[in-house]
Amino acid sequence: MRAFPAIRIEGGLFAPDLFDRLMEGDPSDQRPADFGLGRRADLTAEIAAAFADAESLWRIFQRRVERLREDDPGTSVTRDAWVVPFLGLLRYDLHYNPQAHRIDGMTFAISHRAGEAETAPPVHIVGIHQPLDRRAPSGRPRLSPHALVQEYLNRSETLWGLVTNGRRLRLLRASADIHRQSFVEFDLGAIFEQHLFEDFAVLFRLLHRTRLPRAVADAAECPLERYYVESIEQGGRVRDHLRDGVEECLQRLANGFLTHPRNDDLRRRVAPRDATPDLTADELYRQLLRLVYRFLFLLVSEDRGLISDDRLYLEHYGISRFRRLVDRRGAYTEHDDLWLSLRVLWKLFGDDTPVAQLDGRPLAAVLNLPVLNGELFEPLVFDDCRIRNRDLLDALWHLIYYREDHGSLRRVNYAALDVEELGSVYESLLEYSAVVEDDGGRPRFRLLFGTQRKTTGSYYTPPPLVAELIRSALDPVIERRLKEAAQGGASAARIAADPAARRRAE
Repeated sequence: MRAFPAIRIEGGLFAPDLFDRLMEGDPSDQRPADFGLGRRADLTAEIAAAFADAESLWRIFQRRVERLREDDPGTSVTRDAWVVPFLGLLRYDLHYNPQAHRIDGMTFAISHRAGEAETAPPVHIVGIHQPLDRRAPSGRPRLSPHALVQEYLNRSETLWGLVTNGRRLRLLRASADIHRQSFVEFDLGAIFEQHLFEDFAVLFRLLHRTRLPRAVADAAECPLERYYVESIEQGGRVRDHLRDGVEECLQRLANGFLTHPRNDDLRRRVAPRDATPDLTADELYRQLLRLVYRFLFLLVSEDRGLISDDRLYLEHYGISRFRRLVDRRGAYTEHDDLWLSLRVLWKLFGDDTPVAQLDGRPLAAVLNLPVLNGELFEPLVFDDCRIRNRDLLDALWHLIYYREDHGSLRRVNYAALDVEELGSVYESLLEYSAVVEDDGGRPRFRLLFGTQRKTTGSYYTPPPLVAELIRSALDPVIERRLKEAAQGGASAARIAADPAARRRAE
């Protein structure tokens, strides 16, 4: 997959391979005629011309920004000298909103819309000095620029919208998930200052005016909505294939550890000669499950930007770097340095010992990491073992990629996975039991489908059921305790106000 350094997908709005598909002219609505050009037009040449014009506009805009006063948010110059003409290159006809939208008694002061229709997609433009995720210093509007557009989309029938401060441009969609943001962000400064033509080509192919709906009436048929629906459907296929990938990863990790020449102690524990195993196959399986769920936990967390943005961590310690490594045949070596780096990571996540040289902070602070307490990062039987790079990468490939039924390769979009999906994978794996067989004088790990989950009573409980249990069991207790606390507080207040009662209480 190509790297697009100036583009960021947050919250799994689209499948991670969409940008590659756009660059390859797939989906099929990437023909010149689909962008309002003549059938014989050269779309790449059109994009190159728009890129050259946009670079010129950006240079002029930067000179204007340099002359702004420190207290000037730069709204007018951002709008007039840059965003309006830039979006004009993408065929936008922006219309100023003289009045704020009113929905459910709330006002939404969105600056523009992408057309004459009142229900045309919103395009909110703020000044270059206004961060998209912070409220303006004046306190008005009441929400940050991003939150304002997102709330408007969520409360109206409009599906898609844009928000920008001139340096960053975000595409948003209406969402029922209020707990995390979902958007695609383009770093316009990086694109035009670093001459990132491919990133701009993706922007052109994704955000061209013809990609968005004209108004509410045709929102369900616009290209963006089709890409979104296809990504959801692809996510469903991912869930179907993820269990198979996890199962394959488990077995390849187990056999990678069992065959490494430095792991004699592990082999003796699992398959001793003429003795009862110190470590049964099912115990080994449970240890492997914890290891694989470490990988899954970090893949999801890193994709959502929840762990660390430290470059040293992301490039040399994090799990996401394995996406690059599994595609490099030269990385599949007999060495074991990749596993040793992961052992360092497990140590950082599980050790909260204060370090004097770090002002009492744990060693994890060097990489801007939290210490993660809990069973997931407790010691494993593999902590003192080794595994070859080729075996580790071979196993992780099955967590990073999956193969569609028709044979094409897709990358798993972990940012779009939620707890329910990971829980359902875990529950399905509890159906298996493990065996360690003799394979020509050496142990070999294998999974067998069985009734392990039924015999142990292990089931994954979906969040809606957990929420209902909490409401029915805990809410009454909490309400009673709060009532008792309030009554106790009232009694304490009466005693404090009455000197005689205070003396009696003492």
